[in-house]
Amino acid sequence: MAITVDEVSGEINYNKIIDEFGVSKIDNVVKELSKVTELSMLYRRGIIFAHRDLNVIIDAIKNHKKFAVVTGANPSGSLHFGNKLFVDQAKFYQENGADVFIPISNDESYVFNKVKTIDEATKNAYEYVIPTLIALGLKKGKTHIFVSTKCRDIYELSVRLSKRATFSMMKDIFGFTNESSPGKIFYGVVETAHILFPQIERFGGPKPVVVPIGIDQDPYMRLSRDIAVKEGFVKPSSTYHKFIRGLTGAKMSGSKPNSAIFLTDAPEVAEKKIMRAITGGGGTIKEHREHGGNPDVCSVYDYFKMHLVHDDAKLKKIYDECRSGKRTCGECKREAAELMKKFLINFHEKFEKAKDEVDDYLIHER
Repeated sequence: MAITVDEVSGEINYNKIIDEFGVSKIDNVVKELSKVTELSMLYRRGIIFAHRDLNVIIDAIKNHKKFAVVTGANPSGSLHFGNKLFVDQAKFYQENGADVFIPISNDESYVFNKVKTIDEATKNAYEYVIPTLIALGLKKGKTHIFVSTKCRDIYELSVRLSKRATFSMMKDIFGFTNESSPGKIFYGVVETAHILFPQIERFGGPKPVVVPIGIDQDPYMRLSRDIAVKEGFVKPSSTYHKFIRGLTGAKMSGSKPNSAIFLTDAPEVAEKKIMRAITGGGGTIKEHREHGGNPDVCSVYDYFKMHLVHDDAKLKKIYDECRSGKRTCGECKREAAELMKKFLINFHEKFEKAKDEVDDYLIHER
């Protein structure tokens, strides 16, 4: 298992991650969260497995205090269902009173060599990424989207925060070396500005902020929490969700089209990907009927659990029938493909309408 801001590889051991990264098990606060709001399925099903200071956000929900959620998007291409997990979490907090801030990191796409030019990333942001975010159901007036290099306030905040960081600190947190690009090093400060942005005076000053992320992005949280205290901001909270398995058996990646279903995929393309997916079934139908399958390592079951099946009783039925061998992988794939096609047909209609709403969601220069 190897986890850095650049790469995630190997079999993920979430219990080990909790110990190594110094985060807290979500079990400690889920019960408290359930007392103030209805839990989303990501909490009910253990998909969100760890946190930092989520109790601060629970207090804000309980006492109707102002708070914000920050979740970014990388515009190196179209968003996939792994990215949708971030939006689903942002929607949950938004339904509980949060303003949602979404930086579109065209700068990150460029300095980490995910695109050839920054213009390519910027074009993707406006044409694909922002309409996708809108089409996923974020509320107008409570959602504030900006493209990183187009936001003067972000640049000014980044410069201000940069005085609170040292090269030694950046090396310790991110593992940078003398060969690392200055762009990558400074981007760590820019990402900190993204996270602390809702707390500037323009948006009402210091307040609780929660950042839903994958554990690979935790170094940015560590830097942000350290700098926040020095700048008089509230230390940001964070939650960590499990990675969705790639359809090919390897980690899902936007750079490996067959490993993921993209929100811009045609329904028939998504269906083909699902029908070819690596599953947790037996080697043959006979073996599967006799010994059952293992949904815990199945990419198709991940889609059921994280995106396609909202009814907990139905999900349990799928799980139990797979384990017993009653349900075959072919049956699961066909059901998942049908649910996915319905979702994408509906989503694509919303996506086309969202193209005309982009300006309504953008933070504009003062």
